[in-house]
Amino acid sequence: MKKPSIREVLAANLSRLMDAHPVLNTQMRLATRSGVAQRTIGRMKNAEVDPQLGHVEAVADALGVSLTELLTDKSAQSPSLEYDEKSLAELSAEDRAKIQAFIDFILASHRADAADTGTALNFSKTIYPTAAQKEMAGRVAQRQLSNKTLSIDEDQKTPRGGKRRRR
Repeated sequence: MKKPSIREVLAANLSRLMDAHPVLNTQMRLATRSGVAQRTIGRMKNAEVDPQLGHVEAVADALGVSLTELLTDKSAQSPSLEYDEKSLAELSAEDRAKIQAFIDFILASHRADAADTGTALNFSKTIYPTAAQKEMAGRVAQRQLSNKTLSIDEDQKTPRGGKRRRR
């Protein structure tokens, strides 16, 4: 299989990104936003020219992607995660740690499935009922079955025994 030239990679990525962009989906709009001539954009998109690096950088900035993303051959790489790098940089350290923990969890469960050692990952936690919940369960267990005893909307703060007072 022949390795595509950088012109072809740029043309394919530029076409893909322009098609996916809600506003910059025409050469003229992209030219206006990037400050690069529309003819240059068209020649880049048709793989007719080796553009100046400044032009490619201006187009990448206008599209909101990195220069490397615009010049990287996606078909030659192994599959990778695609995400908005700017949005990721704006996240707090705590949120980035949560994302990393989720990725680690998925990879660990995939390794466990692939190894098929018979040991399963268990990420469960026992949550014990409060005193009010235990008391309510005891009261409900003593009632005759009816639609009210099967209700999940019972308020735990109502006084025990008897009917509710009416105003």
